[in-house]
Amino acid sequence: TRCAMPMLADVYGLYYNKKMFAAAGILTPPKTMSELTADAKKLTKFNADGSIKVAGFVPTPAYYENTIQTLAPQFGAKWQDANGKSSLASSPGWSDMLKWQRGLTNFYRTDNLAKFIATSGKEYSADNDFETGRVAMIMDGEYRCAFIDAEAKNLDYATAPFPVSDSHPELYGTAYTTGTIVGIPKGAKNPGAAWELIKYLTTDTNALVDLANSIKNVPTSTDALKSPRLQTSPQFKTFLDLFGGGKLQNNPASSNGGAYLKIIQDFALNYVSGGSNDLAGGLAAVDKQITDSAALGH
Repeated sequence: TRCAMPMLADVYGLYYNKKMFAAAGILTPPKTMSELTADAKKLTKFNADGSIKVAGFVPTPAYYENTIQTLAPQFGAKWQDANGKSSLASSPGWSDMLKWQRGLTNFYRTDNLAKFIATSGKEYSADNDFETGRVAMIMDGEYRCAFIDAEAKNLDYATAPFPVSDSHPELYGTAYTTGTIVGIPKGAKNPGAAWELIKYLTTDTNALVDLANSIKNVPTSTDALKSPRLQTSPQFKTFLDLFGGGKLQNNPASSNGGAYLKIIQDFALNYVSGGSNDLAGGLAAVDKQITDSAALGH
């Protein structure tokens, strides 16, 4: 039996370039996917040869944090049915999400996006596309605030909840969350002392606040979230509000390292890029593959 405690969390939302928004005449961040699409098109700039100079938003699955699991909650996409079986084909959110990604991909053209992404900066570096102004909007976690503070101090940006499906406006304020854990390894020589340390790091309010302030992650306890000692900024506060907003989502645990995520992401990349036109059949095949491989745990 593996036992662990949560120690800080990541929450995902929308980052947007305020200077670019103002230049495009966009007054507020998008709340729905149709608004995000319209804004992305307004914000996009092309070079004379037709290549992408600035992308409003890159819809490609696996581009930075634009992953299947981070985006799925915004469409109300369900991973499992009541029996714990993979239910991607029967949950409308999945087809809605993939159609939306494919539609925006068609605007840019698959080959154009591939070339643009091929020259992207590394995600966790000062060359990150959002930090250098190559993209106007991204999906990212709260930790990006710390990267920007250290690497792009002059970037005029803001954050907001990530837009949601037009079919489900009530989901606005939903956010994907994940985080880090700390535990005691099997065979630890001093398990009692280890537990005292873990208890301090994961349940002591001041310890959690100090950790959050140090590395700019979201603290995991309610008391720490409300602590007046917690350092925040308008951009970082968005993620604190999302974490305490009661609409957090995560993907199911699995017994084999999340293999099901690769199964659906491989199909998503193929469909969104135009490699397949059979969305319903493809999702059904994904369900079967996940079920056959026992990749989705309870």
